[in-house]
Amino acid sequence: MVPLVALSAGFTAGYTEAQDINANFFSHIELTNSDAARASDREAAWGESALFLTGNLSDKLSFLAESTFQAQEYREDQLTLERIRLRYELNRDHAISIGKMHTPVNYWNDSYHHGRFFYPTINRPLVFGRFIPVHEAGIRLSGQPTDITGFGYDVVLGTGQSEGDDLFARGVKSYTASLTWTPNAELTTRMSYYRDEILDHLNNPFHSHGGHHGMDDMGHGHMDDDHEMHDAMGDGNADIPYEMLSWSAYWDSGDWRALTELSANRTDSGDWNQSAFQYLGRRLTDSLMAYLLLDYVNVGDDEIHFASGIDKRMGVGLEWFARENISVKSELRSRHAHTDGHRDDTEIQVQISFGF
Repeated sequence: MVPLVALSAGFTAGYTEAQDINANFFSHIELTNSDAARASDREAAWGESALFLTGNLSDKLSFLAESTFQAQEYREDQLTLERIRLRYELNRDHAISIGKMHTPVNYWNDSYHHGRFFYPTINRPLVFGRFIPVHEAGIRLSGQPTDITGFGYDVVLGTGQSEGDDLFARGVKSYTASLTWTPNAELTTRMSYYRDEILDHLNNPFHSHGGHHGMDDMGHGHMDDDHEMHDAMGDGNADIPYEMLSWSAYWDSGDWRALTELSANRTDSGDWNQSAFQYLGRRLTDSLMAYLLLDYVNVGDDEIHFASGIDKRMGVGLEWFARENISVKSELRSRHAHTDGHRDDTEIQVQISFGF
């Protein structure tokens, strides 16, 4: 990504005086209390902070950069470059982008950045910690043809999750095709297909040989007895394909707001794993929103790369918009996870998020 960063910096420096460069900062504080026996579940934490930069470098060329910071207590890499991309408008209907970007696999990932202020709930859906390819380094062609009302498309040729940010280190390894339909101002739906190649299956950078490591970007973090048998047979280090189908629907009528995220994924052409997330919010006053959330992930016993089992979460929440740039969310949730051991607990969490 170094050449791309240098190129962006050069363009930005050359156009700063003539063009608008916008900078926004977002952060949040969380208070968590759980009935689990772990002391770490009763804590106050300063969350991830994000610096979001956008600007027009010319009439057709724009840039976006997003970096985040979090204390070493919570993650090893304190400062990370989450996104950096250049976008060129081919014409009024189509554009091409290059760089590190969020994949357009579902509504959540393509609409929200790392600023928690915009999240409808405190946390992302459970599927994000395991199967969603959050970032991709590559080339993206997108558009909204004016002669097809309400339709849009995105096509991404990517480096692949196994290579991280090393732009096309081994050529094109991942493919994303996404279609959106917005029939009116209240409703947006999206359908996508994503395909990648997990290199060196058991030893790729996103896979560990036991236990959770809290990794995003298709956080490959599990291995069970089937994996060890698979490796003993001599094919455990093979490159294997990864596929994901997703469907999203976002609806906002003013008083009501809903977000549905459904997906299915599989590795090595095996059985499909399923996930579902549902958010439903009702505006009580101009500054108060009550909501429900349901979250579900099911990984089959025949899966060879991820740990099998069911993880589900449900809860109720209340969001108070204290000011235009300050939000306070409170959630009461129960979670039942039967993947890597068993986790059954009830949790209360309060998040104060802000941006300016």
